Amino acid sequence: MENQTSGQALISKSWKFFITVGVIASVAGLGATSLPIIAGVTISTIIGTLLLITGLVQVYHTFHIHSWKEKLWYVLSALFYIIGALFIIFKPLEGLMTITTIMVVVMIFNGLTRMIFGFTNKNLPGNGMVILSGLLSVIIGGYFFSLLDNPELSLSLLGTFVGISLLIEGISFVFLGLRMKKIVNN
Repeated sequence: MENQTSGQALISKSWKFFITVGVIASVAGLGATSLPIIAGVTISTIIGTLLLITGLVQVYHTFHIHSWKEKLWYVLSALFYIIGALFIIFKPLEGLMTITTIMVVVMIFNGLTRMIFGFTNKNLPGNGMVILSGLLSVIIGGYFFSLLDNPELSLSLLGTFVGISLLIEGISFVFLGLRMKKIVNN
């Protein structure tokens, strides 16, 4: 009985949070889908900044490594992070194209691995859905890959993808919050 009371108290407090986060994510998703190139450049700039910070942290870390063999690998890794970050930050459209291409290739390979997993685990409940979702990822990724030749579409692809993802996530959070509110009211 005590667990139900604390669970209900948690739900009664958190439904507003889920709705608020859902609305914010939905608005961000609408913004990203309506301005996909700006959203894509913003995302790539954030990724570039994170890569730069990672590279600088690795440079700092190399001062605490005494073995030259280990230090060399950290220096090379830091150098790759920093060069990649500077490329993305100072060439944002090219960085956006690179990140979009990587995203599309990862989507295709992710779909292929899900399909292989589904085929190799035939006794797993729901393996048909795993195979289907993998197939859809491969088809959608292949379609996106074919769009990479068109600069206008490929520049807006990442922003559109993230915007739609945020919109769907936001709507699902709103519905979850509304269901939680309904549970509290009953």
